[in-house]
Amino acid sequence: MNSFKEVLFGKVDLDALTVGLVMGITPCDQNLRSLKGSAKAEEIADPAVLCIECGGSGQTDKNNFDHHPSDGEKKIDLSAAAQALERLARLVRYVDEVDRGIRHDTGCQFPSLVQLIAGMKLIIKDPEEQMRKGLAVLRAVVQSGLDPYGCMEKITSWIPEAETWISEKREHEKRFKEVLDKAIWFTTITGIKVAAVSTTWIGAPGALYGYGAHAVIALNPEFEQGGVKYRKFTVAVHRDTGLNLFSAIENLNALEKGWGGPTHGTIIGSPQGKDSQRTIEEVAGVVVACLQSQKLVKAGIGKANSKGVTLNRKERRQVA
Repeated sequence: MNSFKEVLFGKVDLDALTVGLVMGITPCDQNLRSLKGSAKAEEIADPAVLCIECGGSGQTDKNNFDHHPSDGEKKIDLSAAAQALERLARLVRYVDEVDRGIRHDTGCQFPSLVQLIAGMKLIIKDPEEQMRKGLAVLRAVVQSGLDPYGCMEKITSWIPEAETWISEKREHEKRFKEVLDKAIWFTTITGIKVAAVSTTWIGAPGALYGYGAHAVIALNPEFEQGGVKYRKFTVAVHRDTGLNLFSAIENLNALEKGWGGPTHGTIIGSPQGKDSQRTIEEVAGVVVACLQSQKLVKAGIGKANSKGVTLNRKERRQVA
């Protein structure tokens, strides 16, 4: 079933049929109605009513596709099908620019189409359901006439649950900025970037990875487990780096017993059930040294050193 209240059409010809195809009308739709003449003025003015060759020439923003102008209407050179295809082509151009990194939506009013999809994925975790909802979004963009380069706020008229996605994405971006503002960054002589931050937000590692971190140290001062809150560190390295935290576990346990993590070695944590007594700087010093040592060994210019290495340069900066 399409998303229109009604689909109105005049003569059935190839042009009209192609408009229906581009706009996502299917043979199973039950809201099709043929007209002898033009649609009513209120139907032509309603974007939720698709009018195919039955008035409203030039008013594609109101979902009227007709190139036979009535008195006072704008003359259109393109066929109705070409007008509909131009709308679809604009969406494809937007997606192409985003995918190739030409467009970043930095100046777009929130939420952009990219932000809307990201908000949906924050709420919906199942990949197959994400695909279904994502297709529903793109279908709604084409059918509603919303400009893919513009604000998607009005998409909620077509997909009511999108209001929740937008709200979640707005909160996510707020927390994202807070984390970036608070993060401390360390850069080793071989270019490994380690970000450290104190936050209760579980999305911090992903946000910092997205900002260029190869490893993240997150201190949650109010980590809750079994109804008990305590001060807990989580340290992780991005899987694409090929690095691990095995030597970091050894060195951190020398400072504070109870550090551990899964056997793959890409994520570790401070002791469970009790406050960690270490500072962010102490943990960062161990992690940075261990990762640097690994990198030097991989490059064939150094030996593993369980006590860490001395960095020729350590950049520590507050993210602006």
